[in-house]
Amino acid sequence: MKKLMTYSSDGKHLDKLWLLLIAMTLINAAIAEQAEPSLLVTVVICVIIVVKARLVIDHFMELKGASPYIYHLMNAYFYIFPLIAILVWLFPEVIADFTRLSP
Repeated sequence: MKKLMTYSSDGKHLDKLWLLLIAMTLINAAIAEQAEPSLLVTVVICVIIVVKARLVIDHFMELKGASPYIYHLMNAYFYIFPLIAILVWLFPEVIADFTRLSP
């Protein structure tokens, strides 16, 4: 399987990835500040969060070479929490009832 990006010894690919991460963060911030809350906005922000997490996990934390258990656990973390955010948008009352301490 072909790698998405070739690695150079000078680290320029990390600079480009860093700029991409900053751009995605600014896009998320702009969306959060200006857009009206909706399911589409929530999904877009969650997708960007997942993409950012994968870039950080694969290129900055270098977990691809780590134990598969750690790698998959970190990936699961960044897939589960955006999914929870979407579920909270879709089913707020059910989740509020589910998390309520008193019956």
